[in-house]
Amino acid sequence: MRLGESSIRLVTRKLLVPGRPYLTSMYLLYLDESGDQKSWQIQRNYVLGGVAVHEGQVYALSKELDALQNHYFPGIAISIAFHVTEIRGHKHHFERFAPAVREKIISDVYSIIQNTRFPNLIAFATCIDISSVQNPAQVRRTVFEDVCLRFNTFLLRQYKAGYPSKGMLIIDENRAPQYRELIEDFKNAGTKGGYLGNIADIPYFARCHETRMLQLADFCSNAVFRYYERGDDTHMKTILSRFDRRPSSLFLDGLKHITKNPCQCVACYNRP
Repeated sequence: MRLGESSIRLVTRKLLVPGRPYLTSMYLLYLDESGDQKSWQIQRNYVLGGVAVHEGQVYALSKELDALQNHYFPGIAISIAFHVTEIRGHKHHFERFAPAVREKIISDVYSIIQNTRFPNLIAFATCIDISSVQNPAQVRRTVFEDVCLRFNTFLLRQYKAGYPSKGMLIIDENRAPQYRELIEDFKNAGTKGGYLGNIADIPYFARCHETRMLQLADFCSNAVFRYYERGDDTHMKTILSRFDRRPSSLFLDGLKHITKNPCQCVACYNRP
C-alpha cells in the first residue's frame, strides 16, 4: 500500500489497541538502502537503515525540513526532496550551490536528526560486509530481518518500561515488490528471532517527496554506509547518539555490523 504523510498518520490511529487509543503509541520506522546488493565488484558494504519516529513528531520534523527548504529555496512552494547523494553530487535543484553551501545543507539535515532526542526519534541500521555475503538475494533479507528484530526489541523494551508501543514500516515504493515478498516470508516462516509481534505485518510504501521522513532515512543510511565503505565518520559522529541503546549501556542495540572479519567499529567494539 502506498501512502502519503497524512494517510500514514490516519493509519496509525487504526492500528492502535482497541479500547485504548491513547495508551498505545505508534512508531513509524522509515527505511532506506545505501549501496547495491548486486554490486560487490565495486563495494564492500551494503546498508539498510533509517529512523523510527514517534507518531506525534512526524509533523514537527517535517516542518523543520520545510523550514530548511524555505531558507535555501525562498519562494519555491513545491516540496524539494533532500537526498544526500543528489546534494553532494550537485544534481537537480542543488546544482546552483557552491560545494561549501551543499555541505552546509547536508550538515543542517543531520543536525535535525541529532537534535531530535529519544524517544521522539531513534535510529536503526544494519551493515553487511562482503565477507558475509552469499548471494544478492540473501543480502537484503539478512539486513532487513536484522533491522526488524532490532526495532521489535526496542518496542518490547518500551512495553516493559510501561510505554506500550506498536511499530509500522515505511519503505520507498520503488522497492515494494522485494519487501512485500520478504514480509510474507517472515509471516509464513518466522525470523531467526521469532515472531515480530510488535510490528504491523503489512509494510507501507511511499515516495520520498511525499514524506520528509524517508529523506531523513536516506541521510541516516548514507552516514552509516560512508562510515563503513570509506572510513568517513563525519556525519556518523553527528547521529551516533541517536541509535537505540539500552539505558546505561555502551552497547548499540540499534546498529549492527555483520562481518566475518575482526572489527573495532563503533557497532562491534562494545558488542557482548
